[in-house]
Amino acid sequence: MNGDPRPKASRRCARVGCSLPATHTLTADYEDRLMAVGPLSPEPAPPAHDLCDRHADALNPPEGWQLMRHVAEDPL
Repeated sequence: MNGDPRPKASRRCARVGCSLPATHTLTADYEDRLMAVGPLSPEPAPPAHDLCDRHADALNPPEGWQLMRHVAEDPL
């Protein structure tokens, strides 16, 4: 590890047919019916899904679920 906290750019969006770079990670808590999308995790972590900007922004939870969006804070 070189000390750079940014994720590797080689990860791609998990949506079928999309080859855009991943910029967000989606996780789900099935027991609480909660989906969370936030900045791309440093490492892939199944069962989480990596998404591009377009698919993360268009994400809608299933009926009866909540969606929590985490926004990365800009470093000072």
